[in-house]
Amino acid sequence: MSEEINYRQLLQQQLVKIRKLETRLEQAEAARREPIAIVGMACRLPGGVESPEDFWDLQVKGVDATGEVPPDRWDAEALYDPDPQAPGKIRTRRGGFLRDVDRFDARFFGISPREAESMDPQQRLVLEVAWEALERAGYAVVRSRRDRVGVFVGVMNNDYGQLALNAEGLAGIDPYFIGARANCAISGRLSYLFGFQGPSVVLDSACASSLVAVHLASQSLRNGECSMALAAGVNLILSPEASVYLSCSGALSPDGRCKSFDASADGYGRAEACGVLVLERLSDARARGANILAVIRGSAVGHDGPSSSFTVPNGVAQQTVIRQALQNAGVSPSEVSYLEAHGTGTAMGDPIEAEAMWSVLKEGRKGGESLWMGSVKTNIGYPEAASGVVGMMKVVLAMRHKQLPAHLHLKKPNPHIDWKGMGVRVPVEQTAWEPTQGRRIAGVTSYGRTGTLAHVVMEEAPPPAEVKRDKERSEHVLVLSARSEEALRAQAGRYARFLATNDAEAGDVCFTAAAGRAHFEHRLAVVGGGTQQLRERLLTAEAGREGEGLWLGRAGSPSPTVAFVFGGEGERATDSGRALYETQPVFREALEQCGEALKGVLEKPLVQVLYGAESALLKEEAYGRVAVFAVEWALARLWRAWGMVPRSVMGQGVGEYVAAVDLGVLSLEEGLRLAMRKLPLVGTRSGLGEGDEVIPIQPSEADWTRLTKTLGTLYVKGVEVDWAALDAPSPRRRVLLPTYPFQRQRYWLSRRAEPRP
Repeated sequence: MSEEINYRQLLQQQLVKIRKLETRLEQAEAARREPIAIVGMACRLPGGVESPEDFWDLQVKGVDATGEVPPDRWDAEALYDPDPQAPGKIRTRRGGFLRDVDRFDARFFGISPREAESMDPQQRLVLEVAWEALERAGYAVVRSRRDRVGVFVGVMNNDYGQLALNAEGLAGIDPYFIGARANCAISGRLSYLFGFQGPSVVLDSACASSLVAVHLASQSLRNGECSMALAAGVNLILSPEASVYLSCSGALSPDGRCKSFDASADGYGRAEACGVLVLERLSDARARGANILAVIRGSAVGHDGPSSSFTVPNGVAQQTVIRQALQNAGVSPSEVSYLEAHGTGTAMGDPIEAEAMWSVLKEGRKGGESLWMGSVKTNIGYPEAASGVVGMMKVVLAMRHKQLPAHLHLKKPNPHIDWKGMGVRVPVEQTAWEPTQGRRIAGVTSYGRTGTLAHVVMEEAPPPAEVKRDKERSEHVLVLSARSEEALRAQAGRYARFLATNDAEAGDVCFTAAAGRAHFEHRLAVVGGGTQQLRERLLTAEAGREGEGLWLGRAGSPSPTVAFVFGGEGERATDSGRALYETQPVFREALEQCGEALKGVLEKPLVQVLYGAESALLKEEAYGRVAVFAVEWALARLWRAWGMVPRSVMGQGVGEYVAAVDLGVLSLEEGLRLAMRKLPLVGTRSGLGEGDEVIPIQPSEADWTRLTKTLGTLYVKGVEVDWAALDAPSPRRRVLLPTYPFQRQRYWLSRRAEPRP
């Protein structure tokens, strides 16, 4: 006879399965839509811009950074002809150009001079700017860690490779030629040198390249292919061929400027640029305590498809991409208050773009909800493949300052744009950016000459988590490092000037410098109770002088080992380690473990004897000895928490018992009781190893002044310290600090032809 089927139980089981599936679907959908945090960025732009701060300053001042073609690019006068149809000529002598593109710090990246000469300067730029962006993100590059970091670079030109062929012909091709000619080496070399094992891709979709790179980097993060991603764009103009083509096709403006949305718009001025964004999933950035600059809510990529001509924009296709990006972002059109437009300044492109974006973004707007629109190209020119990333950087800065910088060269609005019918305004002066519906949301658009379309939806960063500082330690240690003595002195000077002009907390500065930077062989450590004292000692180091509270050294390789030397003879533990007990959980827990082990042995609780009303008992030998033991044991646990694992251990007096416990010869309870009774030990001393760096452990060392001094001396000798663990008990913020002072030299094709010894 078959068993009766329990339909109620079966139904309950299926409901449980359905709920689990629903939860998994919700989690998958949340991951697919998770916002992407921008946690770092760096750049090189026309006008001498070498940092985001420089970039914002240029925009606030309303600078037109275009200028004459530098003489090291080509003979602009010889190639100039105002007639765009003149064969082999260029109708402008102007554009937006970077400085010193022939210079590079090859030593920093471990690249030989011969190979550096063969490397495309675009590749060299990306290496330096990516390093700066990661430093500004508080991310320490450790090549041996093999992190799953993705690299997505937008690039379209390769002038240097063509110059190399022009100069030397086929006979000049050697094993290093890939660095000059292959754009794929830009992302590949970065991943190789930095030790990154995430996706590494170069993208060429013409002027949409870097915004497509942002889109794919965001997708890669959401798909779990990488834990962090670099999205970059780079563009250098080193030879005239592309300018000749653009001139004869009518794309270049005679005055070399972008007059976006103006009636006089007659083409654009080409520009050079390099920009790198560091991206993380928002949840990961918050967990890491990253400094979130802005958030990418969503993005989309498409193509013009069957437009009227191969290089003519398609307004309907543009609408589709903007609408898809908004849908992916979960943002309604009326919530967007600013559009960083493609805005090249062409007679045909500007009206098509304006009509397309307004067809989408007008939806749901009520009276008074206008849309601001501008383009950074009016400041710096048209940086082609780097346009999207540069536009995003402008938006990040505008969000952080809550200001829209002036859009230049708008004197008479383009009559082919229906300004009256559109609720669109262009900020012709610096303007307060008021939130719409309580939020600042912007769109950024890039269109490629061959039809690729990209749009990114951004939102200002969420408010940072409140940091509560109950009790700050009395001394901090600031550690800096470099590849050379010259760079180290320059680094010290940069930090000194930073501390003079910023109000960052000393603890945050020291934490970010230690835990958010790579550590090189030439090292400096300075200690101080606040930023003023740290600054004074940094200035001493910059001047190449010795002084109190600073240590200079060169790290050994491999990293030195350490030894614990426990003292005890003649030591008193009166009030010793009180500040550590109050602020360091590891130290406090170790002392309390000693107190528990002595219950029933001592009449009074150990902690009360050390820091309470029973401190007079420390004069008694039994209490005094166990107090010394407990403080030394707690110090040893603290040093281990900071990454110090001793190769050898020694002890004297009471310290001999602590050493025995640290070696595992005795249990904690056995060591305490033997120390209290002063019973002899046999065969517990391990002795010092040759070359071990000594860490003294005794009650007099249990204060921040002595501990930071020891940390500084260990650091400059190359001992590895777990800096994150050191500051784990203190609420810290990662702050923007000066980036590495690259020591650049000239590397160019001309050196390849020089005779070699």
